[in-house]
Amino acid sequence: MLKKMSAALLALAIGVSSTAAQDSAPIRIVIGFAAGGVTDILARVLSDEMGKRLNTTVIVENRPGGAGSIAVQQVSRAKPDGTTLIMIPGTYTIVPAIRTLDFDTKTALTPISLIASAPSMLAVAKNTKYTNVKEVIADAAARPGEIPYGSSGVGSTSHFMGILFEREAKVKLNHIPFKSSGESLQAVLGGHIPMSFSAVNSALSAVQAGEVRALAMGSAKRSSFLPDVPTFGELGLPKVLSETWIGLCGPADMPATLVQKINAAVMEAVKMPETQKRLQEIGVDVLAEGPEQFKKTINDEVDLYESLARSMNLARQ
Repeated sequence: MLKKMSAALLALAIGVSSTAAQDSAPIRIVIGFAAGGVTDILARVLSDEMGKRLNTTVIVENRPGGAGSIAVQQVSRAKPDGTTLIMIPGTYTIVPAIRTLDFDTKTALTPISLIASAPSMLAVAKNTKYTNVKEVIADAAARPGEIPYGSSGVGSTSHFMGILFEREAKVKLNHIPFKSSGESLQAVLGGHIPMSFSAVNSALSAVQAGEVRALAMGSAKRSSFLPDVPTFGELGLPKVLSETWIGLCGPADMPATLVQKINAAVMEAVKMPETQKRLQEIGVDVLAEGPEQFKKTINDEVDLYESLARSMNLARQ
């Protein structure tokens, strides 16, 4: 009898110990793009620290396709119990302006944490005559539609930044779309075009090497990577804002208490020195904003990009 009781107590103790070690189901963070990109790297950087704080295992899963929309659909239909999450880039708010989707971008997901961002900037070739934004505007005003600029494609973040710049500066440029930000930057480096709108993490090494000049940042405050470069707001163009942010979301209708719990874990994780070091290495600034601000960012940007797409007569695919 004593042996049976001891065995039962031992089994109970093991069960309690196991529950204490991991008191919730594993969490899956879905990425709508192939492995190796900034969004994927950020998810993997945060996964261990999040797991420690939530007392569980956090797994990163790549589900590329449809400019990230396949992953969004999968997560939006998952149970809102916090076990299925998604890391999304800023292009999430652009996609509805250029594609017909089967979901509402504003309501398909529950915003949890706006984690990091890489502002876009106006970069010019080192051998151009432009030394500041004022000179670019003056030349563009004198030669409407003639001065080319590169972007990473029609409907991309950099393309929309160019449109914003044209609208606010009241000038007309000549848009040259490339297949990627890397190709656009190479065209500037090769002297084929005088300038491009590029994300800081894409062009940083070229700027630091003196191969291109950064004239202005499309962020509300100066980037920690290039603190000497002014923002467009400082130069009198406060509405020229463009940042490639990255944030964590869950399925629609997640309970507020669960959202706050996961957000708290993320906020603690991004404060860790090792996490901050890794974020610096991939060229992104920490934002660390909560669900309310994140939701506002998504809603505001969806409205902005749809407005810009209409002004450009850009047809949805």
